Amino acid sequence: MNAAQMHTEGDKITFPETTMIGALTDYISSPNKNFKPMNENFGILPELEKRIKDKRLRYVALSNRALEAILQQY
Repeated sequence: MNAAQMHTEGDKITFPETTMIGALTDYISSPNKNFKPMNENFGILPELEKRIKDKRLRYVALSNRALEAILQQY
């Protein structure tokens, strides 16, 4: 996406760390001696302010937080 933006002289697109793509980007770009490639998973997202024990409800809350972050940015 950013390559296309550079070609059209558009603004660079960055995703917040609370989104899955933002968390993965942060993970691969942070120095780490024990780096291991991984797929996306909810464990790499920053924790919620309030702890939610039910996994399904926690994942819904994480997804909603990511959507809100994207909507605020764009």
